[in-house]
Amino acid sequence: MKTSPSRKKAQISGLYAIADEAWNPFQGFRPLILKFLQGGAKIVQLRMKNSSPGEVRRDALLIAALKKDFDFTFILNDHADIAAEVGADGVHVGENDEPVADIKKRHGERLIVGYSSHSIDEAHSAQSAGADYIAFGAIFHTMTKGPGHPVQGIEKLRALAASVSLPVVAIGGICRENIRDVISAGADSVAMITALSQASDISGEVAYYSKMFDDVSSLTGKGLSPGCSRGQCGK
Repeated sequence: MKTSPSRKKAQISGLYAIADEAWNPFQGFRPLILKFLQGGAKIVQLRMKNSSPGEVRRDALLIAALKKDFDFTFILNDHADIAAEVGADGVHVGENDEPVADIKKRHGERLIVGYSSHSIDEAHSAQSAGADYIAFGAIFHTMTKGPGHPVQGIEKLRALAASVSLPVVAIGGICRENIRDVISAGADSVAMITALSQASDISGEVAYYSKMFDDVSSLTGKGLSPGCSRGQCGK
């Protein structure tokens, strides 16, 4: 089934919760992702960079089954063929993964394809290659990215959002003190890993950020006065 551009844009909006095997406080991913969904996450990514294809398929099937009870967009990190097989909505790749164009050639519009970019030029190249959304960061300092991914900052996020036609997902160091600035800079979605998975009340934290995103986004033009933009939080 094909997905229209407008439908894709609607699917990449709001809080984007990432379940990463390096930051999973539970045995297995289902308990963590259930908490994300119970808190109101609109997008969930399963990220298993150090697992075998068989392990990825097993967990991806469990998460895809949750779509019967929750309305969310399910993105699998890498593994485009597994994403299509289990019924995920899309796949997310980066510079060291399968090229966007190759995934599009094989799966057409069946899968949403997101791309992690660490510069405006890289984001533009991903758009030209056929990506459906751009993840951009790190916006602020984050403990989940090494020195090879320098901080981009709010102004570069604003410039990117104004220069592409795709949804932009901001990622990296986003927390309560700076999320308003991120949304008002033009981010269509905000991705988080440790700020959610390491919280004492995961569902409560997801609910807080989901409401914050909706409240700020509802303001005309997402216009807010610049506030804190130097957050030193988890990704």
